[in-house]
This record gives sequence, structure tokens and C-alpha cells, in this order.
Amino acid sequence: MCRDRKDPEKKEEPLFFTDDERAVSPVIGVMLMLVVTIIVAALVSSFAGGLSDSADPAPTTAFEISVRAGDPVEGGRGATTWWPGPAPECVVLKMIAGETLNSRDLKIVTTYTVPETYNGVPVRHAGKIIKHTLDGAIGQEDVWDENSDPFVPQVNGYCLEDPALNSLAPGNGMFGPGAPQFGTCLFHPGEQYWFKERNPFFGFDVTDRTAYGFQEGSVVHVTIVHTPTGQTVYDKDVVAAW
Repeated sequence: MCRDRKDPEKKEEPLFFTDDERAVSPVIGVMLMLVVTIIVAALVSSFAGGLSDSADPAPTTAFEISVRAGDPVEGGRGATTWWPGPAPECVVLKMIAGETLNSRDLKIVTTYTVPETYNGVPVRHAGKIIKHTLDGAIGQEDVWDENSDPFVPQVNGYCLEDPALNSLAPGNGMFGPGAPQFGTCLFHPGEQYWFKERNPFFGFDVTDRTAYGFQEGSVVHVTIVHTPTGQTVYDKDVVAAW
């Protein structure tokens, strides 16, 4: 049988990649991967930056809150008096500095843990937590119900039956549609605002000592949230004086 003879001077065409071409192929792959990685990183960075820029900053402000645990002034009108200062019925909020805020844009959240004893006597609901929210957007609607279960978190407005007490202005306050009320008034730097009944502010009867043990030295955690931005503008433990 005859076989074809190869011409030693004739070079055969390669059927596949040469060694040089095989070396170039991985390099191109690595470069493509780097390009894709850089593009993805740029997109992620741009997206994250966009989120950061779109988030509204919290308003610059500073509050001071004081609480008293003493018995209400006899006659029920102590909360409207100036001297000797706010009566025990009052929760006093003072805006120390910062931007003027619309109270409608604020939520005031109070958290209170019932102590074990009051004057050495075991408290009925010891260890339970009471969480209550005043929502300025609700205004004078859906107010706190004294018959409600305080251990079920509630969200209420702030409105009292007596128009004079409903006003947040110190002292005798104001009457009529111009009276500063939570949910309609503005909070101005340097001004103080009296919430003239503690019970609807905290969401429980502070004078029922055997049930809730509210006393001098009791601690209420108060958080104020600016709802348009979702940012917290106050977040502190407030210790009750007598």
C-alpha cells in the first residue's frame, strides 16, 4: 500500500490555537472581568450615594423635659399656676435651641417599667412595661382613655376636657382657636410648653401608686421622633422629681 509522502519543506497550517494565542486568551478574560467589576462597583457606589443624598437630615434642635411625681394640687387647678412653678400635674417640655418645629410633625414616645415596690410595699404590676405614644398628626383626636389597658401600647392625640388645661401655654394659657395645642402649635426655641395632665401623656394613672409605683426617682424613657424625616431628635431617661 502506498502512503502519501510529506514534503519536508512544506509547513502545515495549524488546526487549533498556537501557544501564543493560548496565552492571550486568559489575559483577555481577566481584563474583561476587571472591567465588569469596575462597572459594578461604580454602579453600587452611585446608588449608595444617591440614597445618602436623598435622605432628609434631622432638624437641629435640643429639648429638655421635666417630670414630677408629687400629688396633684388640691382643687385641680394647680397646673395652670405660675408659682411656685409648674404643678406636679405638669410635664414640661422646653425647646432649648434649634429650628422651630411644628408639633404636628412630632411623636412623643414614653416607656415606663413598673417598679417592684412603692415605699416598701409590693406593686401590683411590678416588672410590666407601659409604652405610650402621643402623635401630633392625630392632634386632638383619639385621646387617651383612662379605662384602657395601659400595657397594650397605644397611640393617641393630646386633648383635655378643660380648655385652659388643654393649652400648652404656661400658666393660665390661652383659650380659643389660637391656643397652642399639641398637633397644631409650633415649638419655638427658648419656649416651654406645659402638658398639664400627666396621665394622658404617659398613658396610665400615675397617682395609683399600688398599681404602678410612680414615685420620686421613677425613670421614664422619652423619645421624640420627627416624623417627616423619621429621625430621633430626643432620646433620654427622664427622672421624676417630687
